[in-house]
Amino acid sequence: MTHFSPMRSLSDIAADAASQQPFDASVESIEQSFEQPPSQPIGIILSSSGEDQTLPGETLEISVTVTNKGNQSAIIDVFLDELPAIIQSWCHVTQTRLALDPGQGEEVVFSFDIPENALSGAYRYWLVVDAPHHYPDSPPQRHEQTLQVLPSTETAVRVSDPTFAIEPITTLEKPAKTLPGNPLQFQIYVYNRADRVDRFRLICNDLPQEWLSVHYPQGFQAPGLAIVEPHLDLNPGMDGVILLTVTPPPEALAETLLATLQLKSENNPELSLLEILHLNVQPVYQLDTRFRTLVSRIQRQPGLFSIQAHNQGNTPRAIEFDILGNQDKALCDYRIEPALLTLAPQQSLTSEITVRPKHFWKRPLFGGGRMINFEVTATDPEQKPFPEMPMHGMVMWEARPWWQILPAMLLVLGSFLGLIWLVWWFFIRPPSPANVLRFAPEDTVYDASRGDTAHLGFEIEHYQRIQRIEIVGVSAEGELLSGPIVFDLRKGLPPKLTEVCVEQRYRLVCRNVRTDARRSGDYLFTMTLIPKPGRNARQIEATTLPVAIAPAPLPKILEFGPTATQYVEAAPTDSALDSPSEKNFQQDWEDPHVARLNWRIEHPEQLQALKLIRNNEAGPVGEPIVFEIKAGELPDALASYCLLTAELVCNHVPTGVRQSGTYTFELVAIPTGERAEEEILASSEAVTVQARSPQLLSFTLNGQPVAPSYLVPVNAAMGPVTLELAWEAENNPGTQVMMSPAPGDVPIKGTLPIQLSPEPGETLLALQVTNAIGEQITRSVTITTYNPTPETPTIVVNTGDEAGAAADAGGGNAAGGGSGAAGNRVGAPVPIRPGTVSPRELPPQFE
Repeated sequence: MTHFSPMRSLSDIAADAASQQPFDASVESIEQSFEQPPSQPIGIILSSSGEDQTLPGETLEISVTVTNKGNQSAIIDVFLDELPAIIQSWCHVTQTRLALDPGQGEEVVFSFDIPENALSGAYRYWLVVDAPHHYPDSPPQRHEQTLQVLPSTETAVRVSDPTFAIEPITTLEKPAKTLPGNPLQFQIYVYNRADRVDRFRLICNDLPQEWLSVHYPQGFQAPGLAIVEPHLDLNPGMDGVILLTVTPPPEALAETLLATLQLKSENNPELSLLEILHLNVQPVYQLDTRFRTLVSRIQRQPGLFSIQAHNQGNTPRAIEFDILGNQDKALCDYRIEPALLTLAPQQSLTSEITVRPKHFWKRPLFGGGRMINFEVTATDPEQKPFPEMPMHGMVMWEARPWWQILPAMLLVLGSFLGLIWLVWWFFIRPPSPANVLRFAPEDTVYDASRGDTAHLGFEIEHYQRIQRIEIVGVSAEGELLSGPIVFDLRKGLPPKLTEVCVEQRYRLVCRNVRTDARRSGDYLFTMTLIPKPGRNARQIEATTLPVAIAPAPLPKILEFGPTATQYVEAAPTDSALDSPSEKNFQQDWEDPHVARLNWRIEHPEQLQALKLIRNNEAGPVGEPIVFEIKAGELPDALASYCLLTAELVCNHVPTGVRQSGTYTFELVAIPTGERAEEEILASSEAVTVQARSPQLLSFTLNGQPVAPSYLVPVNAAMGPVTLELAWEAENNPGTQVMMSPAPGDVPIKGTLPIQLSPEPGETLLALQVTNAIGEQITRSVTITTYNPTPETPTIVVNTGDEAGAAADAGGGNAAGGGSGAAGNRVGAPVPIRPGTVSPRELPPQFE
């Protein structure tokens, strides 16, 4: 088992930060420390945004992924610091230790078990990651976290329970804003819905009581005597208003506060009526500085000044001091310790300014000395409001004593010797060749999913003797992957290097030089220095460590299936399968007959297109539907059905399938970029579209709706009688129409001439409509022919109401005339004589 070492406390961290170099450290070492700032050797990825909300009885898990990005194995401590006492029992494990090799990462999970009786409120703590033994120069990484316990929503509200509301309404997105010292007033509307008189009190334990002022309505005990009651009395069915004033003190910090308001009922003490009040204390930016002169007259000792800064606001402030350039700046070495002050609210800190002359031989020989002026400026690196406060200082460099003339003579002699040395340096000494002191990547691991590009850093000595720099990136097999990137130095630094390079005497220090390597893979970068022609000139090459660009994650289809497994076939249209146009998708918004799909896809930012394939028992149906996703924007066809956030969630997407049958669907996700060929496929379960019931739209005889039976007069003198039977069925796929006894199968829509024999008799015709699954409907008609002028009259008896109704119509026509001339329209004149029935009593006849 691994033993834990004591965690680093805040005092230890402060002591480490205070341990700086001695005051008299050389200027060169300080410059080198600023030139090469140490990179953070520990990478951290938090699953929490810093604001976590939960309910009583739930479990909250916070994970942190720690990666050792340094060049050595390390033991890394991960722990929770400054936990409030009330939530220490909620987290059983608050610290752990990881042993990681370079480039290795591991995930740590902290679990909070919120009890059922937990009080609502906001609890703040710190998550700290530190490696004090292996990375002592790297400060601990501290991340502030807030655990917000919300009021329980499981308490049932009865009809007779009182209710209350806050005006104005505040939310987490729109909190009530105020400045320190300014009051905020809220009106608490209380409604007593019970049938008893009740007293109510307002309680808020999440804010300091000195911030709060609760005013209840005044009562009147006697005429003219007002009594301030510590509660609100309400009769049944009445409402009242409680005034709540929240006044943050002037020293209140700028932050967003969540306070729980509880309304207590005297009749029902166990009833919990809770509301959350969101407050935002606005920042106040007020900063004062005082410039003091401690030592201004100097000989050999440095001049000493101090700047005292006092933060009178309610937010942490940072002040950065700098010395402005002036004509005497090159004469002295100015040092501000510390140059950056970080002040907490109502805190005062002091920085010291040391002015030390650089060249002792420039000290005045005679006179009253030399006056050196300088100016100190203060700026805010965070760009917060900051008053302009220029501070002017003055140092008097006193003249030398009279006996110090000897150094002047030595100076002349030294100048002569120096001139000889300069002649040797510039004209006799062979020039030093250029040399690569450092060439390395800024990071060894990049991520193509974030659009990362490999960046390099290098340091070159005697760069003035270089005419060109070439950088190429190759794979482990020697394949050219990046470059060549060429920088021409013959006319000075090119613009691309001016922004990222610093010239330091004979050195050129460049950081974060951008390359064109953004594709995934392993790179080896080689830098070649092409020297200028001359003595001791030679070409120099340098190679970096391997650099890896991790490929972007492929999109993943997490869910894919139909919205429902059964549908009913839609009415026939011009096309049984819709084309994937925006118009059809808008028309299918509320169409219940269209088969619909749901899906959920992870990493939608890596999607180039989606392809939907529709299949039935015979194979693919129609052309695949392709949805182009350009620049992370959904096409118009999916805009009404999908939501694109961290995942692509689509619900009720129409497929255009309306025809009966059994279908399966395939969704193909096509990635972007060079991995477009790695398609991801998902299949759905079977979807059944039930066939539509057979429908007979019209069935007429001689243009009139068909009745069950007809009576038609015929004789040899009239000749043959011809009737026209017409029909139209709903043209659903698979529908068949058959006429019996003849001619059998007929079209969906058609007409059939029926020629009646002049001899009396009976003809039975039946029309049968069958859908794709065998469901049938049948309509039949019986046509009876008779001789209207027989030698022996025949009495025809009416057998039905429908025939009688048709006989009424036929009788009316019979009274008007006889049969048509062409034989296609048949009249039914019925003679009125003894032994026959009246026209009203005849069966249905044709006009």
